[in-house]
Amino acid sequence: MAVIYDSLESFDKYKREFKRFKNVTVFKTKYSIKIDFGKRKVFLNKDEQGSTNILGLISRVKRDVDNYIEKVDYQLTRDNDIYWSYYNDETDVINDGFEVAKIDLTAAYWTKAINEGIISKDTVNYFDSLKFDSVKEKKAARLKALGSLATCKSKEVFIYGDKDNIFYPQITNKIYKNIYMWICDAVAKDMQTVLGYCDGIFYYWDCIFVKPEFMDNVVELFDGLGYKCTVEQHEAHIFKSKTNSYLCCPNKKGELIQYYF
Repeated sequence: MAVIYDSLESFDKYKREFKRFKNVTVFKTKYSIKIDFGKRKVFLNKDEQGSTNILGLISRVKRDVDNYIEKVDYQLTRDNDIYWSYYNDETDVINDGFEVAKIDLTAAYWTKAINEGIISKDTVNYFDSLKFDSVKEKKAARLKALGSLATCKSKEVFIYGDKDNIFYPQITNKIYKNIYMWICDAVAKDMQTVLGYCDGIFYYWDCIFVKPEFMDNVVELFDGLGYKCTVEQHEAHIFKSKTNSYLCCPNKKGELIQYYF
C-alpha cells in the first residue's frame, strides 16, 4: 500500500483526483487530513517534514494506552470540569508591581503519562531519538502525540468526485479520550496541591506563580511529584474587575502576558 505525506496546502491538488475513483474517504482533524484512495493513502499535516516521525510517535502512544488498559484497572475521569487555572488570592487590585517567581513545568503532561506507566520506556526512547529543529518543534510533537488520544475526526465520502449526502458522526475513541482527560486532570490536581501548600498566587495550565520566598520549596515539591521545572523571577501586576480579571507578567522575551482568571 502506497503512503504519501504532504502539507495541508496540497489538499486541493489531491481533491482534483477524486473524480477518477469510485470511492474516496476523507478524515479530518484540527491539524491533519487523511485521504483514503483505497490502495493509496495520503496524510496531510501543517508541516510535511517529520510527519512520518510524528505519526510513528502517535501510533506508539496509542499502542502504549492499549497495553496500559489491559494491565491496569484505571478509573474513568468523571464528567466534571477540569480546572486549567486557579487564582488563590483575595486582593482585588494591586496597582504597584510585586515580585513573583514563575515556575514552569517541563513537559508536564508527557511526564505525568510516563510516571503513571501510561507511556512506555520504548516510546520515550523513540521520542528521544527523533531530531527536532527547535525546542518548540519538540514540544509540539509531544502535544500532538498525547492530544491525538482525544482527537475528534470528521468523515466525508466522495463518489467519483461528488460528496455523498450521508451524515457521518464525529469519530472519537472514548477510552483514549478518557485516558487523555485523566492525565490532564492529574496534572491539574498536582498544580492545585502545590498552590495550596505554598499559599501560591495563581496557576495556569502547567505554570505556577508564587512569592519568591516559596520558590525553592515549590521546586522541591514538584521534584517529589516527578516533574522538572524552570524558574524565572518577574515583577507582576494583578487587575480584577467584574468583566476583566488577570495577572500580568512578562514572558522570557520580556513581552507582557495577561493570564486571565
